[in-house]
Amino acid sequence: MAGDKGNITVVEFKSISRGLIVTDAMLKAANVSLVLGTTLCPGKYLTIVEGDVAAVQKAQDTADRLGGRQVLDSFVVSGINDEVIGAISGNAAKPLKDSVGIIESHQMANLINAADISLDSAEVEIVELRLGKGCGVNSFYIITGDLASVNEACRNAVSFLSERGALLAFRVIANPNKDLLRWLGSSMCMC
Repeated sequence: MAGDKGNITVVEFKSISRGLIVTDAMLKAANVSLVLGTTLCPGKYLTIVEGDVAAVQKAQDTADRLGGRQVLDSFVVSGINDEVIGAISGNAAKPLKDSVGIIESHQMANLINAADISLDSAEVEIVELRLGKGCGVNSFYIITGDLASVNEACRNAVSFLSERGALLAFRVIANPNKDLLRWLGSSMCMC
């Protein structure tokens, strides 16, 4: 059973204004911390809050009740690695190691779970985790480590995503050029 850390509620709104109003109500209704609150293309809003299981469930209930038809999707994910939560917050940016793996999905909750599986199953670190932001609506994460670890982490995450019909693509790059990540970050569209 999950403790007080690593529990999040993810809510995607069809409306930016409704997303902002409901996010404020979620933060006031439950003892949760805002991990991410951001606009998505086109004209949507994403909220992720963290807290103990009861608090994130209360925040989700508040979002569902007050958001009504403007809630596109909402879910609770429990027991995830702190590094995944940090990556959601934009605190990943690890230096590249021997290899990188890229995993892509259109389902945010499953991708968050897959990132957690990657970290729990092999000695890898998250370089980037992007949830439905930028051009298009796909979400992805990038991990780094030695080739065997990246292959193992990707194999386990891909198995999880495939079972749920949520895998869009994945690739492993052995010995990436050191400029790859620098250009990757600057070339991403943040519309």
